[in-house]
Amino acid sequence: MNKQETFESKRLLFKGISEQDFDYLVKWRSNLDLIKYFRNPTPITKESHISWYEKSYLNDLTRYDFVVIDKNSGQKIGTVGVNSIDYEKGTCEISYIIAENDFRRKGFASEAVLTMINKVRMEGILTVHAEIHKENLASIKMIQKLGFNKISEQGDISIFTL
Repeated sequence: MNKQETFESKRLLFKGISEQDFDYLVKWRSNLDLIKYFRNPTPITKESHISWYEKSYLNDLTRYDFVVIDKNSGQKIGTVGVNSIDYEKGTCEISYIIAENDFRRKGFASEAVLTMINKVRMEGILTVHAEIHKENLASIKMIQKLGFNKISEQGDISIFTL
């Protein structure tokens, strides 16, 4: 896998995050309605995002993030990614967000997550974890439909595995 890779599913195009996505990423990561379920629900600035991207993300070989694009409209609708990849143990954590309201509750998150899981399985990752805020009932329901099982809790976060 590489950070600038592009791949697709039936309805979605996945493109490695780049400088061209910063405005969307900052908008999404600063929307209080979207980030209230994040482990760190603090809005970001463009400057802090650029710093993270250049100093941390580009050098982190255990993390890959992709912008999710609706193939029909060409609209950027969210992100999906994996982090904490451990190739020796064959594990990673998946993260995802469908940020645009018009695309929520239409199966796009499920499609994005399944596509990402299939992608990492081709890389030898067999176990995928998801950390979800206990109050994010829509995400919990979706992840359980995909076959994830709750294995533990850490404060407000429930940990699921597949």
